[in-house]
Amino acid sequence: MKKSLIIAGITALMLSSTMAFADTVSDKTPQKAPCQCKCNKQKPPKMTRQSLDDRLNLTEEQKKQAREIRMKGHEKIKPVFEKMKAKHEEIKTVKESNLSQEEKAKKLAVLKKDMRELKKEAREIRNENTKEFEAILTPEQKAEFEKIKQEARDRHIKMKKQKRMYKHGAPQKIQPVKK
Repeated sequence: MKKSLIIAGITALMLSSTMAFADTVSDKTPQKAPCQCKCNKQKPPKMTRQSLDDRLNLTEEQKKQAREIRMKGHEKIKPVFEKMKAKHEEIKTVKESNLSQEEKAKKLAVLKKDMRELKKEAREIRNENTKEFEAILTPEQKAEFEKIKQEARDRHIKMKKQKRMYKHGAPQKIQPVKK
């Protein structure tokens, strides 16, 4: 009898603590998504098309031209992305295949070379679009656009440094990027 009472008491205690934990977890409000690295810091806000338009003070005509440039760029780059997706699938298939390590390495080398070429092609299309976009900007807007691009480069470099640090060991304090 005593054993069954003790077991019932322990079970009741475990259930009540589990329910209390569930209540505290569900009460938390959702926060912004943490960045992909393991630092649990929040991502800086991305530059949206609207915020870019606002920051550059684009006119309605410029917004219309920018949209046309963007749509034309999407049409150019879409087949390249489809080829890249197919190459990714091929790489995945080769990695999961029963081929010898040597045969896998040969096939993967060819596929990765093809992927580099496709990435280069996509980069060229993006650069063309950027040049077309810059052509519709006034000198003041071009200067502001250069600042925006430099900020993006700085963020990219900072993120690469963070990823490298987490990849190679314990997290370390990141020095601010000097301008």
